[in-house]
Amino acid sequence: MFASFLIAAPMAAPYVPQAVVSAIILVAAFGFALFRSMGVVATSPLEGEVTTPENRGAFLAGNHLRVTTTQIIAMLVIILITRYTAEIWVYQLLIAIACLIGLYASTVLARIPESQMPQVSARIPLGQSFRRLWGQKQARGLLFAWSGGLVSFMMVIPFMMIAVKNGYGTQDSTVLLFSLILLVGGVSSSVINGMIADQVGPRPILLLSTAGLLLPAGMWAFAPEIFSPLLVGVAFFIAGYCKFGIIVGLNHYFLSSIGDADRVGSALFIRVFSGVAAGLSGTLIGGGLLSWLEFSGFSGMDGYRLYFRIIIGVLVVMIFLVRSLEKLNEWPLTNVISLFMAPRDLYAIHVLNRLRNHDDSGEDARTVKRLGAIGSTIPETELREQLDSPLLTVRVNALQALGNISFGRKTEDAVLNQLSCGEHTTAWIAAEIVGKHQIKRGVELLRWGLGSSDHFFQGKCMVALVRLGDTASYAQIVSLFTASDNPRIIIHGAKALSLMDGTTYQTEILRKSIDPELPVSVVDEVLTAAAATVSQEQRWYHFLQKYNKNRYVGATEFISDLDGVGFRKEDISMFAKMTGQEQMLPHFTRTLENLAAVSDSPVALEIRRLLSDIGIDHIPVKTAFCIALILSAVSDRAHPLTGLPS
Repeated sequence: MFASFLIAAPMAAPYVPQAVVSAIILVAAFGFALFRSMGVVATSPLEGEVTTPENRGAFLAGNHLRVTTTQIIAMLVIILITRYTAEIWVYQLLIAIACLIGLYASTVLARIPESQMPQVSARIPLGQSFRRLWGQKQARGLLFAWSGGLVSFMMVIPFMMIAVKNGYGTQDSTVLLFSLILLVGGVSSSVINGMIADQVGPRPILLLSTAGLLLPAGMWAFAPEIFSPLLVGVAFFIAGYCKFGIIVGLNHYFLSSIGDADRVGSALFIRVFSGVAAGLSGTLIGGGLLSWLEFSGFSGMDGYRLYFRIIIGVLVVMIFLVRSLEKLNEWPLTNVISLFMAPRDLYAIHVLNRLRNHDDSGEDARTVKRLGAIGSTIPETELREQLDSPLLTVRVNALQALGNISFGRKTEDAVLNQLSCGEHTTAWIAAEIVGKHQIKRGVELLRWGLGSSDHFFQGKCMVALVRLGDTASYAQIVSLFTASDNPRIIIHGAKALSLMDGTTYQTEILRKSIDPELPVSVVDEVLTAAAATVSQEQRWYHFLQKYNKNRYVGATEFISDLDGVGFRKEDISMFAKMTGQEQMLPHFTRTLENLAAVSDSPVALEIRRLLSDIGIDHIPVKTAFCIALILSAVSDRAHPLTGLPS
């Protein structure tokens, strides 16, 4: 309400002496500053009441984000209004609106529930509060670190403003623009710190933000003689980012290290002490240094450049002061720096925060799936915890997400638990992860899975055991594959056999593809596995895509693709001109015998036996094409097609 006295001062001016008007303004300013300071001191204990250690950093950063955004909007409104008119009544109206907003905010604050602890803390005598603060090493360190953080940006940011105004001789509107850029940097800082604060801890954010002020200070220490708006704008953005990072980091560290019973008194002494330190450093050290430089003959930008060169030394001292803070539950500093270099990890933390803040099964499943798509290792712990979800969808998505990242021993144990207990639910994904991540401890469980009635799980175990190189299981895997008529066993068995010892079981895979009872989609999978034995799966996949859409086009392109590998170009040209598949395929299949006969490779010998056993006329079309691809891959010279029509 003291601010409302400023509205009355112009009204009283015509009727009272100037001294009275001045007194009204001074009382208003003093009262406003007094109660604002009291509110600032009370803010930290109140924020501790409405937050938990898990969401404290996000809340503090979010609060500063809302405050800074409001400041930007208010500043823009004031700029627009005062551009059209600057009469006294306009300022009175703005102050009146601000007072009404403040009254409304007070009613909102009054309805916030809080415990009795702040009142208990407030009743502790000031002397006792100070002794308790000074007696705790962590709190005493925070007292000096808080001062160091405030001194850091007080020695840099205000003098950046002065340098822009007086050093480069810019207009007030230009200085105001850079003030907005400073706030935009603060908004960015609040957004990013809100995402990572609870994850990385307050001390790394505080330390990096304090050290980050070296960048704008260094820019000004070597500022060009000609004004560069872009360079200055970047310096202000970084300074704003660091300032708000320091503020959020200090408050977060305070609430994480000071107990409920000590927060009111500690907040009072810390803010008073640090405020005095920052004020004195800005006015006496900063202002005095700048005046001394000007008196010594350093005028214009020369004086400001030398000022910031000296301040860099002060910042280094402040960085060591902040660094002396005791570590809490936090990330190593190098990991936090790496985080800023990896947008993927920042985005993973953003998505992870959504998982923490929601308690909806559908939303949890979607969020976990998104974390899997990102592929960051940061949410490993949270993903592992989701394996205890009562919903299968969430557990499945969590396992799939873990399969996309590298993980530690605890997660390995959790995956093995799903392998042993998740038959017919999640064991199949766990088996896939065990094979992909080479978890040797899972071999016995995978062997057990070969006898499971869960065919999907059984098939995944076949592939995983081969990936782990468990040769003792190979005979059982081959037996399961050849004897089974279950599509899942056949598909995964073919994959497993394709990973065994090169082309050893290639003909077993090809023989399975001839089964007329197999669905077309299963045949495609089996033949893809056969092509993989000679590293031709991509060429085969490309053929299947074309062939399944248009058989003639697919077959013609496929045969042409074999040019120079197994067949002569002139024969291919004649072959491609044939009018239809019925005319083309008999000649094509007959050439398999010719190609197999003239090749001395072990693969060709095995295929020759296969063709002899089955009979060339009983080879299905796709199998014939796959055999041609395999033979062309192992052949080292071109062979003429036989029996082509003249």
